[in-house]
Amino acid sequence: MDATKKNGEKSRKQTRNTRLCAAALTTVGVVAVTACGADTDAGKQLDATPQSQKLAATAQPAKGSDCTTDDLKTALKPTGQEMNSKYFDLTLTNTSDGTCALRGYPGLSLTDKAGQRIGKPATRSNNGSVRTVVLKAGRTAHAVVQTPDRGVTDGKCWAKPSRLKVYPPNNTASLTATAPGSLEVCGDTFTVGPFTARAL
Repeated sequence: MDATKKNGEKSRKQTRNTRLCAAALTTVGVVAVTACGADTDAGKQLDATPQSQKLAATAQPAKGSDCTTDDLKTALKPTGQEMNSKYFDLTLTNTSDGTCALRGYPGLSLTDKAGQRIGKPATRSNNGSVRTVVLKAGRTAHAVVQTPDRGVTDGKCWAKPSRLKVYPPNNTASLTATAPGSLEVCGDTFTVGPFTARAL
């Protein structure tokens, strides 16, 4: 009987030890799983920074701020005659070292040698679409200037101008340039289009 009792106690101890080991292994397994989950989350967090840097590297470059009068120079050149009208190419060229943007119509008027205005400022036309024109250093924007030929309209012709005064879009300071000899406004019809990236 004593031997049987001892064997029973020994069996109960072995069973209790087995349960303790199983519990310990289960706890270790939970810790291991938790640790793996933490590693996965950490991996995601580590990947976030390179991904954001990658997106920043592929972002579109800034278009630059509005061109100011000090950034530009202007000129007006004849481009030909068509449908009883004379056409001219008004240009603004970026003379700065940076990039800037133009959008819309210029202010344009004509003057004599003394700087006195001749006639009225140019009115806006539909020769071109209004778009933002990005000018890198040395690049040029174009606007179409139009006036009818002499005799096409009933109105008189203005005195021939010596110079022109140009206000870039969103600027209150003006630029000046020599007026081409062929420029003569008749019938009070004098128009200018919006700036475009290419001459029309």
